[in-house]
Amino acid sequence: MNDASSTPETKLRIDRSRRWVSLSKIRLKGQGGKGPQGGPAGDLIITFNVLPDKFYRRDGLDVIATVPLNIAQATLGTKISVRTLAGKKVAIKIPPGTPSGKRFRVRGQGIQKGEKKGDLIVEVSIQVPEKLSEEQERMMKEFAESGGLKY
Repeated sequence: MNDASSTPETKLRIDRSRRWVSLSKIRLKGQGGKGPQGGPAGDLIITFNVLPDKFYRRDGLDVIATVPLNIAQATLGTKISVRTLAGKKVAIKIPPGTPSGKRFRVRGQGIQKGEKKGDLIVEVSIQVPEKLSEEQERMMKEFAESGGLKY
Protein backbone atom coordinates (compact mmCIF):
# COMPACT_ATOMS: atom_id res chain seq x y z
CA MET A 1 0.00 0.00 0.00
CA ASN A 2 1.33 3.46 -0.87
CA ASP A 3 2.08 6.01 1.84
CA ALA A 4 1.31 9.52 0.49
CA SER A 5 3.71 11.08 2.98
CA SER A 6 6.64 9.26 1.36
CA THR A 7 5.79 10.43 -2.15
CA PRO A 8 8.13 13.20 -3.34
CA GLU A 9 6.51 16.51 -4.26
CA THR A 10 6.62 17.43 -7.94
CA LYS A 11 5.55 20.69 -9.50
CA LEU A 12 3.83 20.78 -12.88
CA ARG A 13 3.43 23.73 -15.18
CA ILE A 14 0.21 23.59 -17.17
CA ASP A 15 -0.34 25.73 -20.25
CA ARG A 16 -3.47 27.79 -19.52
CA SER A 17 -3.58 29.14 -23.08
CA ARG A 18 -4.84 25.73 -24.24
CA ARG A 19 -8.34 26.64 -23.01
CA TRP A 20 -9.03 23.41 -21.17
CA VAL A 21 -12.51 21.91 -21.17
CA SER A 22 -14.03 20.42 -18.02
CA LEU A 23 -13.27 16.71 -17.76
CA SER A 24 -10.25 17.04 -20.09
CA LYS A 25 -7.53 14.66 -18.95
CA ILE A 26 -3.75 14.51 -19.09
CA ARG A 27 -1.89 11.23 -18.58
CA LEU A 28 1.67 11.42 -17.26
CA LYS A 29 3.23 8.01 -17.83
CA GLY A 30 5.17 6.59 -14.90
CA GLN A 31 4.42 9.61 -12.67
CA GLY A 32 1.80 7.95 -10.47
CA GLY A 33 2.16 5.91 -7.30
CA LYS A 34 4.43 2.86 -6.99
CA GLY A 35 3.07 -0.37 -8.35
CA PRO A 36 2.03 -3.23 -6.07
CA GLN A 37 4.85 -5.36 -4.65
CA GLY A 38 7.56 -2.95 -5.80
CA GLY A 39 6.34 -2.82 -9.39
CA PRO A 40 6.88 0.20 -11.66
CA ALA A 41 5.06 3.45 -10.93
CA GLY A 42 1.66 3.84 -12.50
CA ASP A 43 0.41 6.74 -14.55
CA LEU A 44 -0.76 10.02 -13.03
CA ILE A 45 -4.04 11.16 -14.56
CA ILE A 46 -5.09 14.78 -14.07
CA THR A 47 -8.74 15.64 -14.72
CA PHE A 48 -9.66 19.30 -15.16
CA ASN A 49 -12.72 20.98 -13.70
CA VAL A 50 -13.01 24.37 -15.38
CA LEU A 51 -15.05 26.97 -13.52
CA PRO A 52 -17.47 29.11 -15.54
CA ASP A 53 -16.24 32.55 -16.56
CA LYS A 54 -18.10 35.69 -15.47
CA PHE A 55 -18.22 37.11 -19.00
CA TYR A 56 -17.79 34.26 -21.51
CA ARG A 57 -19.65 31.01 -21.92
CA ARG A 58 -18.70 28.26 -24.28
CA ASP A 59 -20.47 26.50 -27.14
CA GLY A 60 -18.05 24.00 -28.67
CA LEU A 61 -15.13 26.04 -29.97
CA ASP A 62 -17.19 29.25 -29.99
CA VAL A 63 -17.19 31.63 -27.04
CA ILE A 64 -20.32 33.69 -26.31
CA ALA A 65 -20.16 37.06 -24.58
CA THR A 66 -23.41 38.73 -23.55
CA VAL A 67 -23.13 42.51 -23.67
CA PRO A 68 -25.76 44.85 -22.19
CA LEU A 69 -27.12 47.71 -24.32
CA ASN A 70 -29.43 50.44 -23.14
CA ILE A 71 -32.64 51.21 -25.01
CA ALA A 72 -31.14 54.24 -26.78
CA GLN A 73 -28.14 52.23 -28.04
CA ALA A 74 -30.41 49.47 -29.34
CA THR A 75 -32.86 51.88 -30.97
CA LEU A 76 -30.42 54.38 -32.48
CA GLY A 77 -27.42 52.12 -33.06
CA THR A 78 -23.95 52.42 -31.55
CA LYS A 79 -20.43 51.08 -31.63
CA ILE A 80 -19.24 48.87 -28.76
CA SER A 81 -15.85 47.46 -27.83
CA VAL A 82 -15.50 43.84 -26.71
CA ARG A 83 -12.38 42.12 -25.39
CA THR A 84 -11.40 38.81 -27.01
CA LEU A 85 -9.98 35.81 -25.14
CA ALA A 86 -6.52 36.98 -26.20
CA GLY A 87 -7.16 40.35 -24.51
CA LYS A 88 -7.46 42.29 -27.77
CA LYS A 89 -10.34 44.77 -28.12
CA VAL A 90 -12.58 44.53 -31.17
CA ALA A 91 -15.14 47.14 -32.24
CA ILE A 92 -18.63 46.00 -33.21
CA LYS A 93 -21.10 48.24 -34.99
CA ILE A 94 -24.61 47.79 -33.60
CA PRO A 95 -27.17 48.86 -36.23
CA PRO A 96 -30.28 50.88 -35.31
CA GLY A 97 -33.23 48.72 -34.25
CA THR A 98 -31.14 45.85 -32.85
CA PRO A 99 -33.34 43.46 -30.83
CA SER A 100 -32.29 41.76 -27.59
CA GLY A 101 -30.65 38.40 -28.29
CA LYS A 102 -29.16 39.49 -31.64
CA ARG A 103 -25.74 37.91 -32.20
CA PHE A 104 -22.67 39.31 -33.91
CA ARG A 105 -19.85 36.94 -34.95
CA VAL A 106 -16.15 37.82 -34.73
CA ARG A 107 -14.48 35.09 -36.79
CA GLY A 108 -11.42 33.27 -35.47
CA GLN A 109 -11.55 34.71 -31.94
CA GLY A 110 -12.85 31.62 -30.16
CA ILE A 111 -11.08 28.54 -28.84
CA GLN A 112 -8.47 26.77 -30.92
CA LYS A 113 -8.28 22.99 -31.04
CA GLY A 114 -5.74 21.60 -33.46
CA GLU A 115 -6.23 23.34 -36.80
CA LYS A 116 -9.77 24.50 -35.99
CA LYS A 117 -10.57 27.80 -34.32
CA GLY A 118 -13.96 28.93 -33.08
CA ASP A 119 -15.52 32.37 -33.13
CA LEU A 120 -16.37 35.00 -30.55
CA ILE A 121 -20.11 35.54 -30.60
CA VAL A 122 -21.34 38.78 -29.06
CA GLU A 123 -24.97 38.57 -27.95
CA VAL A 124 -26.70 41.79 -26.99
CA SER A 125 -29.11 42.07 -24.09
CA ILE A 126 -31.31 45.16 -24.04
CA GLN A 127 -31.51 46.67 -20.55
CA VAL A 128 -34.67 48.62 -19.77
CA PRO A 129 -34.57 51.23 -16.99
CA GLU A 130 -36.49 50.23 -13.86
CA LYS A 131 -37.41 53.80 -12.96
CA LEU A 132 -38.00 56.89 -15.06
CA SER A 133 -38.20 60.50 -14.01
CA GLU A 134 -41.49 62.28 -14.71
CA GLU A 135 -39.94 63.94 -17.75
CA GLN A 136 -38.55 60.65 -19.09
CA GLU A 137 -41.92 58.96 -18.61
CA ARG A 138 -43.71 61.80 -20.41
CA MET A 139 -41.21 61.61 -23.29
CA MET A 140 -41.52 57.82 -23.50
CA LYS A 141 -45.33 58.12 -23.71
CA GLU A 142 -44.98 60.72 -26.46
CA PHE A 143 -42.58 58.42 -28.28
CA ALA A 144 -45.02 55.49 -27.96
CA GLU A 145 -47.99 57.55 -29.14
CA SER A 146 -46.08 59.02 -32.11
CA GLY A 147 -45.17 55.49 -33.22
CA GLY A 148 -48.58 53.98 -32.59
CA LEU A 149 -47.17 51.75 -29.83
CA LYS A 150 -49.40 50.41 -27.06
CA TYR A 151 -48.46 50.88 -23.42
